[in-house]
Amino acid sequence: MSRVCKIILVCEGWRDSAFARGFLEAAGIGARSIDPKTNPRGSGHDWVKTQFAEEIANLARFAEGRGVLGLLDENGQGATVRENEVADRLRERGLGPISSRADRCLLLPARNLETWLYWLTAQRRSLPSTVDEATDYKKTGPPAGSPRIGNGDCRPAGAYLHTLNHAQPPQGCPLMLGQGLGQLREFLNAVRR
Repeated sequence: MSRVCKIILVCEGWRDSAFARGFLEAAGIGARSIDPKTNPRGSGHDWVKTQFAEEIANLARFAEGRGVLGLLDENGQGATVRENEVADRLRERGLGPISSRADRCLLLPARNLETWLYWLTAQRRSLPSTVDEATDYKKTGPPAGSPRIGNGDCRPAGAYLHTLNHAQPPQGCPLMLGQGLGQLREFLNAVRR
């Protein structure tokens, strides 16, 4: 397996970045090989879409071993809608499609990253918890049986995600989280070639 030179993270905010770095570092990617780019003004879908396309365009200048990983909350819009919005930005610039089997992966936490964080944190702590992908846990607070998450839970949740089997996610795993885990595995295989 070849060495990963650089993975660019394009995220809405600090929590997304910490979560993704937790996963990547647990997968054996050194911290120096991860370049997080977060919206300087906090969350912002438009910034992530534009920056993701910009970083994909930059990939053509480099050899293998580089990739772009984006995180964009679905926010009740539907994963297909969000993916199409990003695909349109890539198409406008004459860039190829989103593909976790290549050097570009887009994760779409539904409803938002907090859904994934609450479920993963409960699983990691062996607590019974059920989440759904329609509830906005940023606004409603934790699901029944879950303690409130903090910034310190983001990186461990990402690292815990790496321990899960993408072919058979645990019972109750949110659909988009299970799909995201499979995409992350494909992405890592692609950038390690």
